[in-house]
Amino acid sequence: MARETPAVVCVALNPSWDRTLDVPNLEIGKHVRGRLLSVQAAGKAVNVARLLDALGTPSVLTGLVGEGDRDRFAATFAKTRVRVEMFETAGRTRENITLVDTERKADTHIRDLGFSVAEEDLARITKKLRILAGKGAYVLLTGSLPPGMDAASFAGLLDVCAQKGARVAVDSSGAGLEAIHLAQDLWLTKPNREELATLAGHTIDSDAAIREAAETLRHRMDEVVVTLGADGAMVFARNGAWVARPNVDPMAVINTVGSGDAFLAGYVHCHAAGAKPEACLRFGVACGTAATLQLRAGQINTHDVQAALEKVTGEPLG
Repeated sequence: MARETPAVVCVALNPSWDRTLDVPNLEIGKHVRGRLLSVQAAGKAVNVARLLDALGTPSVLTGLVGEGDRDRFAATFAKTRVRVEMFETAGRTRENITLVDTERKADTHIRDLGFSVAEEDLARITKKLRILAGKGAYVLLTGSLPPGMDAASFAGLLDVCAQKGARVAVDSSGAGLEAIHLAQDLWLTKPNREELATLAGHTIDSDAAIREAAETLRHRMDEVVVTLGADGAMVFARNGAWVARPNVDPMAVINTVGSGDAFLAGYVHCHAAGAKPEACLRFGVACGTAATLQLRAGQINTHDVQAALEKVTGEPLG
């Protein structure tokens, strides 16, 4: 009998519309020419849902959008494996801008703040998650928190999902990071080096320091993944720790925005198929690498993923 894939729920509390422009030889303070590449629904959770679809894993996308945007968000996922169940709130969905300088191999990401959430918004999301967060489901709460939501409120959402038996993953910043210390039962968190330092409360300046801080976190959850940009990623799980390196040509990298979302999508896709953490880590690094080869954030080509996977090296951390 084929293994049934667990449900995956992507929670977008502060989504956005992302404009990506190609601006060769960008100079701040000058009049420059650019070419609009895309305008798409985005934000970390939205990107993860889109990337999971590219990998063949269906998901539910829930959360909040600004007034008048629910149907527009849903339309962007027509004919995909993503089921959109968003709630509208007062205010405007934020708009982010990514400027990709293809000549200098650099990208600039300008982030908007977004709408403020009210108590009734939080109540609707809580009720929705009680329905979606079934036993064994993956609930991915990723991205920044909107104005009006604090660490305690966010931790409350995490606990609601965990109490239903879901595997809860967090990839956030600011107050979203603080909530990790307040939540009762997480499956996974995915900080980068700087976010891990924030969680640890001190500078992280070596692999040994990464391990010490991650293992401290790991005692409170199943898995801690630390992403290291071009250096790959590490995973600290109940049965061991591993590192994976991408071995990618830096000159091939076009746009790094959204590569962390691709990593998480790859990791969850692999984990939901029953793979071990070390295999999930290698596949996540391959997906993150593939995302850097695209001009548009939150996109991957599955052929690039397979090519990158062949070059990823992995080994246990001694």
